[in-house]
Amino acid sequence: MGSQVLQLALDDPELEVVAAIDASVSEPQDSIMDVPLVRGVNQLDGRVDVLIDFSHPAALPGLLSYATQQHAALVLGTTGYNAADRRSIEDAADLTAIFMSPNMSYGVAVLTSLTRQAAKALGPAFDVEISETHHRRKVDAPSGTALLLAQAVADVSPEPMPYVLDRPARHEARTPNEIGVTARRGGTVAGEHTVGFYGDDEVIELSHSALSRRIMAAGALRAAKYIATKQQGLFDMEMLLAEQSLVTHIGVERDVAVLSLSSVSAEPDSIAGIFGALGNINVDMISATTPSGGRLDLAFSVPQTDLAAAVSALPDVAPRVTQHLSKLTVEGEGMALTPGVSVRVFRCLAACGVTPCQVTTSETKITMAVEAGHVTRLVAAIRDEFGLSS
Repeated sequence: MGSQVLQLALDDPELEVVAAIDASVSEPQDSIMDVPLVRGVNQLDGRVDVLIDFSHPAALPGLLSYATQQHAALVLGTTGYNAADRRSIEDAADLTAIFMSPNMSYGVAVLTSLTRQAAKALGPAFDVEISETHHRRKVDAPSGTALLLAQAVADVSPEPMPYVLDRPARHEARTPNEIGVTARRGGTVAGEHTVGFYGDDEVIELSHSALSRRIMAAGALRAAKYIATKQQGLFDMEMLLAEQSLVTHIGVERDVAVLSLSSVSAEPDSIAGIFGALGNINVDMISATTPSGGRLDLAFSVPQTDLAAAVSALPDVAPRVTQHLSKLTVEGEGMALTPGVSVRVFRCLAACGVTPCQVTTSETKITMAVEAGHVTRLVAAIRDEFGLSS
């Protein structure tokens, strides 16, 4: 891994390699690929922005000491850390930026995200089994990546989901909520992971195969560039993926209307009665002010074609109506993990001189109603802000 990282780093014009570290170095003048070799981090000479480590947990104390004292960022691709190691890493992250992931592959980060989405959508009706295969020299089993994928499933489950690592030793049937994890070792396999969702009469599998360690080296360098901009904190591939896919989709729905209701009763039965009166009309973008004196303001959107029916259904509240708007949706999974997306979207609105008529948000979505004539310009501004292709 060290050689792979070094080779890719030397080929990258955005990076300057200061030194390589190898505890077996015998002479101070040793070098590799024309890069100085040193025995440890304390022999580094000059400014270091980021350290990348793929060695052994035993190297961790020295790395953390150097990184915190010199305020150098640290990328940890080593696996096999114990609970005490992880506490040390978390403590050091209060002083400098640390990126840690059991698998530096960007593809595995996507697999983890897809696994979480699938587990959330399929729910407890599907049994989950994870299998992984690695080369004969890998020591830890199951792999850190397999445990990362298992955690992605467990995170979205409303019930505890224990990991079962050694099913043959149990001699009993599978329990409903367990996550089975199987490890295989042999040959020179760089890494294969499959997450299987097994339901009644159907199976869904998500898989990733690493064809070489080069992808992990490329991911580590990607992480190094990402973390070089951070001051302190603990980061991982999920965060990197989130920040680089903050906005993945911009949707436009033409011809909607917004109904604004002022000072309606805040009683739950009253609110339910308003929406009940709308019957089968598709009501969207619902927002309300904080109740005051038992009253609140309420707003929502309906398709323009249903506007007359909606107004007729609410004869007692006299809604204020804004017609022929466009509904603009900005969404991305990364929004759930990264602050500041709303600020950037509203700066785009300000730059375009647009005042939204209605706005609602969720963890992964910002939806607004705007005047139809502004949509094309606003979409272009948001695409440019978040680096989306046309």
